[in-house]
Amino acid sequence: MKRAKCTLVILSLALASCRGPAYAPTVTPQTVSVRLLSTTTAYPLLQDLTTAYHCPGVLLAVHSVAANWETVYSRLLAGEAPFALTTFLPPNANLWAAPIGQDGIAIIVHIDNMIPSLTAADLRRVFQGQVTLWNEIGGPELPITVVSREDGADTRLVFESLVMGQRRTTLSARLALSSQGMVDIVASLPGAVGYVSMAKVDDRVRVVPVAARQGEPPLLPSPETVGANVYPLRAPIFVVGPDPPDAESAYWDLFAWMQSQGGQAVVGQRYGALLSD
Repeated sequence: MKRAKCTLVILSLALASCRGPAYAPTVTPQTVSVRLLSTTTAYPLLQDLTTAYHCPGVLLAVHSVAANWETVYSRLLAGEAPFALTTFLPPNANLWAAPIGQDGIAIIVHIDNMIPSLTAADLRRVFQGQVTLWNEIGGPELPITVVSREDGADTRLVFESLVMGQRRTTLSARLALSSQGMVDIVASLPGAVGYVSMAKVDDRVRVVPVAARQGEPPLLPSPETVGANVYPLRAPIFVVGPDPPDAESAYWDLFAWMQSQGGQAVVGQRYGALLSD
């Protein structure tokens, strides 16, 4: 397959504007339907963006479905929807792509686990099953319970590409079938460790600072550290499709707004924006 047709920043989209009528409408707004798929991790952002989007004289009717990456990809190729949001995009995907933000992968542990920080190398060893006790890497005297997302989940695919490389996650890992399930399991087990989108963290778990390498400062994921490209476990959020949007379409207007200052303000509430201040 061809390499992904990834556009780093589409200025023509970012500079475009909604082409609704310039006058105040006096009749019922025109309803425009769009169909969008999303990976499960990107779905909250899709909801945030489509809820905040406004075009004078146009009522946007969004038909959206969330699924794992393999399902989203196959449905795009089958023509079931023209575009999708995703936090995972393999280099061999035959898709047009444009970035709209960045996500940070948060490493979460039980709320009482006060391990000060982890490196990417620590995480590889833990998730391979090579390290089985927290006190081997500066933590409490507890056995480690690795918690992983299921095969095909975009968060797992991103985590494995950023941390594991070609190494396999230990077969003894407990599986979480959703981000909520991941947080639930980690919150209930004192020795557990897992990963979620930073937008999915809640106060029942503790987020561990991560350093790319030994000796580098460990950082927490936040819209600021991810947007500034300093947190090590981050991934672009793309809008993708088999072909670019038509310049006269509602999709073009919507994606242009996503890259605009207004759209990026929405992205930056829970994710890293394209352009950090």
